[in-house]
Amino acid sequence: MSMPESSQPTIAAYATSESPITSSMVAKMSVSKDDVIVDPLTGSIYCIEKRPEEGGRDAIVSVADGLDVFGPPWNARTAVHEYGGAPAVVYDNVVLFSNLSDGQVYKVNMGVQRASPTQVTAVAHARFANFACHPCAPNLVVCIMEDHTKPAPKDVVNSLVCLNTQSSNNPMTIRSGSDFYASPCFNSDGTLLAWTEWSHPDMPWDGEQVFVAAVDINRDHLSLAPHRLAPLRVAGRPSAVSAVQPTWLTDTTLLFSCDVSGYHNPWIAALDAHAKTFTSHPVFEQTMPLDFVDPSWLLGGSNIAVLDEHSALFAATRDGRTVLYIVGADGSWAEVAAPFVHVVCWRRVAHRQVVFLGSKVDKGPAIVLCSFLDSSDSLSPTFTTLDGKNASADAPVSEALITLPVPMSLLVETSDGPLPLHLVCYPPKNPSYKGRDDEKPPAIVNVHGGPTHIVRQTLSLEKQFFTSRGWFWIDINYSGSSNYGRKYIDRLKGNWGVADVRDCVQAIRQLSSPKHSLIDAARVVIRGGSAGGYTTLAALSQRDPALSQRDPALQVFAAGTSSYGVSDLRRMTEITHKFQSWYVQTLVGGTPEEIPEVYRARSPVFHAQNIKAPLLILQGSKDRIVPPNQAEDMVNVIREGGGTTEYVLFDGESHGWRRAETIAKALDLELDFYSRVPRVFRPRL
Repeated sequence: MSMPESSQPTIAAYATSESPITSSMVAKMSVSKDDVIVDPLTGSIYCIEKRPEEGGRDAIVSVADGLDVFGPPWNARTAVHEYGGAPAVVYDNVVLFSNLSDGQVYKVNMGVQRASPTQVTAVAHARFANFACHPCAPNLVVCIMEDHTKPAPKDVVNSLVCLNTQSSNNPMTIRSGSDFYASPCFNSDGTLLAWTEWSHPDMPWDGEQVFVAAVDINRDHLSLAPHRLAPLRVAGRPSAVSAVQPTWLTDTTLLFSCDVSGYHNPWIAALDAHAKTFTSHPVFEQTMPLDFVDPSWLLGGSNIAVLDEHSALFAATRDGRTVLYIVGADGSWAEVAAPFVHVVCWRRVAHRQVVFLGSKVDKGPAIVLCSFLDSSDSLSPTFTTLDGKNASADAPVSEALITLPVPMSLLVETSDGPLPLHLVCYPPKNPSYKGRDDEKPPAIVNVHGGPTHIVRQTLSLEKQFFTSRGWFWIDINYSGSSNYGRKYIDRLKGNWGVADVRDCVQAIRQLSSPKHSLIDAARVVIRGGSAGGYTTLAALSQRDPALSQRDPALQVFAAGTSSYGVSDLRRMTEITHKFQSWYVQTLVGGTPEEIPEVYRARSPVFHAQNIKAPLLILQGSKDRIVPPNQAEDMVNVIREGGGTTEYVLFDGESHGWRRAETIAKALDLELDFYSRVPRVFRPRL
């Protein structure tokens, strides 16, 4: 069907519209800013950009002039924890970064024109991330080193080490023993170091802990100084309380976030020099029922930026959207008006000036300078978008095509009674077409990964790719999703493959019911990546108990797409990487040895014969988080049972698509796949 030329919309069946939003456009706009970095001495701002059209590499860009710090093949990414994050730091015009191809650390002197990166580390089988430069001796850098000399997940060693960027000495370990470390940061005079650590079986949102210790400089390295202040845990408790994002407010006071109340709220720790200890307490007198930080999937995440010695800016989440708060050390707080629905990567620039990545419902992430310089109105900062010469945050499509998010909350029936379920809807929208009055649109249920994650209400051309063609898009922030409090996250513990599937099914039933009447329940497809791919496979392989057991072909979903999804839970516990090697056990409710029957019951590969709906499986060949055999085992069982499945392996891709050609091809494959599903594609003449 060609695009109609008339100004009057053409009446057409849903999901048959032509759209100017092409897959190649989506891929091109996948150039995005991944992080913001500030040189604390010069105030210069840099960003990390994803470059799908350059093989998926990450570039460091000077925001002031839009110039790259280095060109290909350098790639400022790290594989620490496999998910990475915090691959670079800038201090006094020296850029320090981890290069993905060899895992080593390199530096670039920005004061030398066209300087090439020079190697700092040469440690075989090591990875580095989350760098903190000592303020008095910036050549001494504390960071995380992940040693894969013994590659089995149980044998990988993480530690805090000190690098000397002016010598070729091996990194010196300054803290070890825990399974994971994150967020090292010095106070302004370099006498104290804060960091976080945690150990299995915890993920960071289960029991990450904040520590503080004194440090000394010893010639060409630094070390902890227990004679002044031995390493002290100031907040957090294994498997019970999470404390994250330590940020120095002054030389002796530390801000962080802690969820001991059930919500991640601001806390503060103050040094008692005489007693050689820190005392911690919540900033607010009463708990605010909001999470003020995001889960620590990536290193270097920050929802906190210090404004001055008395206050800091926090990015909390309310109803799935970011809300800015100025928080005072004295317990005061005030909401700050801002036009953004998602704000990440807070970095301090100067007194009462911070920079961040801010996204809106109709614009992608942009670098934003936030200034509180007008003392007459401290709650109305100036927001300035810092557009470099590279990609703009604006979508190259008409606003008339962009459908805006509609957040909703439903009540779902559970064994614990009715519980809230949060979702975001995107109705179909294309001014050139109008759906038939006697038809409801087909729907795409999108299941996010994690599963401890949240789908934000920011502009996504991937969603608009479908909604502009007549699809109704539904983002499910199912039980276990983050930023709704710890209880909401904990709802999935022991219930993975049950609660998430239930939430998706009940959302469809309610949105198609006479009360809402938004979608055609008979034409709903489900899709997701990683943990979302698992939920997709689980939903398709489980019979709907409300339907006839004599006809297993009567499934809730008409089709599905699983991208790098988990199919065999037991095998995941055996082959996944260190960071998540105990995650499945927590989500399922025990080890495979303790509850083998549960693992079998919830592993889609053992029930693939039940899948009667057409299934598309997409997989990266180099995925170390969910290896290709998870997909291939599923494909084989479905085909042996006579089911319909299509399988595409993207050579060179890992966990998630980074290359422009992969992003475009995956979208085209998915759209074409749905168009060939008779139950979904029902154009009426």
